[in-house]
Amino acid sequence: MMTYDNYDKRVDKILEKADAEKKRKKKLRIALISAFSTVAVYLLALNLTLFVPYTVGGYDLSAYAGSEYYALMDEIGSLNCSKPRKTNNLEKLAEMALAPLFGGGYAAPDVDEDGNIPESPSSGGIIVEEDPPTSDEHYEEVTNNQVEGVVEGDLLKRSDKYLYYLSYVPATHYINDVLADENGEPILDENGDKQVLPDRTDPAKLILNIYAINGEKVKTYEISDDFYAYNGYGERREMYLTEDCTKLLILVPYYDTDAKALFTRILGIDVSDPSSPREFAKVSVSGDYVSSRLVGNTLLLVSNFTVRRDPDFAEQKQYLPAVDGEILPMENIVLPESPTSARYTVITSFAADVLTANASLAYFDFSEEVYVSAENIYTTRSYRKAFEFEYEVVNGPDKYYRNMTEIARTAYDGRSLTYCGEMTAFGSIVDQYSLDEHKGVLRVVTTGDEPTCNLYCFDLSNFKQIAAVEDFAPEGESVKSVRFDGDTAYVCTAKVTYYEVLDPVFEFDLSDYSHITYKHTGTIPGYSLSLIKFFDGTLLGIGYGDGFDELKIEVYASDEEKVTSLCEFKLAAEFSSRFKAYFIDAESGLVGLQVGADGEHKSGYLLLRFDGYNLVELMTVEDVGAQPDDARACYVNGTLYIFGHTNTGECVLKMVEV
Repeated sequence: MMTYDNYDKRVDKILEKADAEKKRKKKLRIALISAFSTVAVYLLALNLTLFVPYTVGGYDLSAYAGSEYYALMDEIGSLNCSKPRKTNNLEKLAEMALAPLFGGGYAAPDVDEDGNIPESPSSGGIIVEEDPPTSDEHYEEVTNNQVEGVVEGDLLKRSDKYLYYLSYVPATHYINDVLADENGEPILDENGDKQVLPDRTDPAKLILNIYAINGEKVKTYEISDDFYAYNGYGERREMYLTEDCTKLLILVPYYDTDAKALFTRILGIDVSDPSSPREFAKVSVSGDYVSSRLVGNTLLLVSNFTVRRDPDFAEQKQYLPAVDGEILPMENIVLPESPTSARYTVITSFAADVLTANASLAYFDFSEEVYVSAENIYTTRSYRKAFEFEYEVVNGPDKYYRNMTEIARTAYDGRSLTYCGEMTAFGSIVDQYSLDEHKGVLRVVTTGDEPTCNLYCFDLSNFKQIAAVEDFAPEGESVKSVRFDGDTAYVCTAKVTYYEVLDPVFEFDLSDYSHITYKHTGTIPGYSLSLIKFFDGTLLGIGYGDGFDELKIEVYASDEEKVTSLCEFKLAAEFSSRFKAYFIDAESGLVGLQVGADGEHKSGYLLLRFDGYNLVELMTVEDVGAQPDDARACYVNGTLYIFGHTNTGECVLKMVEV
């Protein structure tokens, strides 16, 4: 039987237990409230961090207000920086998480502890010899230069003793390549399956081939520098031989993976001993290779440097051009009133014998074509310009636009580059041969919008237009090729349709700018990609016949009334459109080029001779091994030397008596 005392003790225990349970639940409630509050705060912070939008993009130049480049930065910002946009951190985190899976975005270049982009390992430096080598060789020109004494780069150069040919093989990628025996048969494994080699890439090859004038091979020299091996553009390589015949200068554009930009490399190769060539200097200049010239001991290089999208203005090399690592000062940069792109035309003058930079000048905008006279460099840029209608337009636009070409003149000598001013012409130019400087006047041929064909003449003392012949070609025709010769200009125009290709060739008399006259052939089939003075005062044209699958070589002559086609040679064949790929010896009446023919005519190097009446096929030399763009030839004492190279870069030389 339970006594009172026992009952009382039991009640106390129950109450004590209930009180403990109450305290436990209270603590649990406090803990839950605390945890919930923490989660709520975390979620709020996460929301603020990930999802609350904020503005990115645009550019802020306030930190550079005192910089000499401030106005230039502002132009770059307006042309090349992204507009402000809304984003949140979730996008960035997602990009970071997915980058390993999908390759990521455009990574910023590595920087050193001072925040500068390190030089590419291939940027090299200058090695100057104390005692320059000498030679008893004599330079012999093999390139059809536009201006006498202003030498242009080419794949073939020569002296009176040696010939130099520059070949190139692009990088080759091998994927799932089958292992083969010496007979070319697949090698099988123990299961009878073909054995497959690991995927690999053979680097590009840039090869200098040196021959004695008797045709004996002296040296095959593979350029060891790896700047172009995987990122080069060797198909656009060019080369010069200095006047003393002791040095070769090789120019090649390439992509620098560290700086994430295009550069132009100049390699100096000492060939004072042709059997043992060696590199003596290498220089890099910002921008893709456009053109170059060699005048005496002065090498002139023109490149186009493109500013990367959304550049970091704290990193000058991302938006300012450099020559051998040295940033150009603002005083050497010309900023036009209305640039159309964040690109520079960079002009650099080098001492050719040691490859040291004498001077540099940059125009803020790109250049398409370059013409160099004996004293001036002319760079061109195209743009669209708005004009007001001269009459009221009802329910229509109040402006119209025309293509324009701005031509900047830069004077040069052995030590300096000087910006002189610019001229503007309606229309666009075809190539460097559309410009010519003669007795203080720049003559320019352009194609307008409609299209129209135009000739403009500018006085270089004040950059004023002094003469013009506009819309001289038949309706719908555009300029295809131009050649100036003293007081004469030759222009080929054409109208190309699906059904036919028709053109006239014009001859302009520019002896009196106040009274320019011209005559032409009338409409004839095809058109010329190039024109050049030829044998016995005639004019030679090389281009297309009745269609783009037909080669046409034509000889013209003129009398007092008109230009006449004397003869033509046609062949269904592929051929190069590059003027430097053509061998032309006007004195001997010879013309040659590599052709890939169809039908009965064989492929090879085609050689013709103009005998005063007709173009006669002398021969087609087979197995030259070159693509049409890479074939080169020169004529020495009755022997034609024809150069090409195989797909593996091996040089091929054919010598034929003519």
